[in-house]
Amino acid sequence: MYNNVNRVLIGDGVNSAATSLQTMVAGDMFLLNESGVVITTEVAAALLPKYSKVSIAAGIGAGIVILSSPIQGSTVSKYEGHAYVAPLEQVTYVGYNGTTGTGIAADVDTDYRLRILIKDTLRVQTQRPTLIDINAPADPTQTTANAAYVIAVLFDQKEYGVNYQTGKVKLERTSNGSGTVFTGAVTVDVVKNSDIITMSGSGHGLAVGSIIRLNGTTPAAGSTYVVTALPSATTAKLDVVYKGETATIANAFALTLATVTEWGFRLTGLSQSSKVSQAANAPLDEYEWIVFDASYAPSDIRLAVNFASVLTTQATNPGQGYWKQIADREEAAKGYFGDTSKRRFYDQRIPSLVAVNQAYVSVIITHHDVHGGNFQSQTTSPLKTEIYLPDGSAQATNTPTSNNFLAILNAYFSTVLGFPAI
Repeated sequence: MYNNVNRVLIGDGVNSAATSLQTMVAGDMFLLNESGVVITTEVAAALLPKYSKVSIAAGIGAGIVILSSPIQGSTVSKYEGHAYVAPLEQVTYVGYNGTTGTGIAADVDTDYRLRILIKDTLRVQTQRPTLIDINAPADPTQTTANAAYVIAVLFDQKEYGVNYQTGKVKLERTSNGSGTVFTGAVTVDVVKNSDIITMSGSGHGLAVGSIIRLNGTTPAAGSTYVVTALPSATTAKLDVVYKGETATIANAFALTLATVTEWGFRLTGLSQSSKVSQAANAPLDEYEWIVFDASYAPSDIRLAVNFASVLTTQATNPGQGYWKQIADREEAAKGYFGDTSKRRFYDQRIPSLVAVNQAYVSVIITHHDVHGGNFQSQTTSPLKTEIYLPDGSAQATNTPTSNNFLAILNAYFSTVLGFPAI
C-alpha cells in the first residue's frame, strides 16, 4: 500500500533513442502505457484511453530504471509545471547604502557594536538564536572610517583557529565619495580572501592611504578598501581581504575615492553546504539559507535602537528548481527504494542524477492510489510524482510535433485529461 509517497524522477535533458525499458540509459525519461510499452510520440500519447494507468520511467543506468507509482487518469487531481527561479541570498545594508545621511555614527570614547542575529531558532538540539557581536572599542580619536575598519578586521579574525561568522554572512564596507577610475586604464586582478590586488600596469595612480571602490561604479554596488602598502609597481595591499569572487575587474569598476565622509556595511547571507565530506549532488545535510537581522549601536545600549540606517535590498528566496534543492528531494526519495547507506553498512546505492549548478524546471503530478480496505471497502492514498528536467533542454521542450518528453506528457495530461498544458 502506498501512503504519502513522493517519487522523484530526474532527467539529463536529452532522451536516447530507446524504445524499451531494457535499452534506456541514465537520464532518459519516458511515458509508459498500461502494458509497460514506451510511448515515443505525441500522437501515441494523445490516443491513450482517458482513464488508463500510465507510469513514468527514469533511467538511472544502462538498462536500469526506476518507475513512478502507476498514474490512473481518473485519480489525477493536479498537473502543474514550475519554471526555474534562481535562489537569492539576503542583502542588508547597515549604515551607508548610497543615500546621503545613512552612514554609521562614531562618537569619540564610545564603544560601538555591529550585531547580527541569525534567525535559526529552530535548530536541532537547541532553541537559542545565534548572535554575532563585533565591537569597535572606544577611542579618543574615533572616526566612522576607523570604526568601520576595526569591525571589518575583527569580523574576519579567528578564535581558536575557527571563524564562525564568515561562513554565515559576508561583510563588505560601503562608503560615499566621488570616484575616479584608476589611471592608465588598468584592469585589476583580485583573488577572493586575498589582500593583494594586481594591476595590469604600473600607472594606476594608487598611493598608501588611497581609498578605493572595487567592482561597482555606484556606492551601493561596490566594496570599499584602503591601500596599506605598495609591494611592487603593479600590486597593492588592502587593509582587509577582498570579499568578492576571484576575477579581473575592468577599469570602469575600479575607482579611487575622494571626499569620503560616510561609511557602512553590506551584509550578504551565504548559502550553507553539507558538512559531510560527500559528493555535492548526494547531500547528507539539507540545503539551508541564512536569514538575519542586523543593527549598529553603542555597546551599552540594551534596547533595539539603531545608530545607523538599516536597509534590506534583497530578501532571501530559496528559489525553485535550484540544484541543491533537487538533490535534497532526490536523496529523501531514495530511501523508499531501499537506499540504506545512511545506516553505514554495505548496499548498492541508487546513483544521483542531479547535475551540479544545473537549473531545473519541474512537473508535479498529484494523484492517488485506490486499493482495497477492510470489509471489501476501497481506500485511497495520496501520491505525487515529481519530475525535474534541465531548464531549456530538449526533454523540457513543448512544441508541436517535437515528440520530446514534456510534449508527450502534455499530449496525455492536457489533450486527453484536460489539464492546462505546461
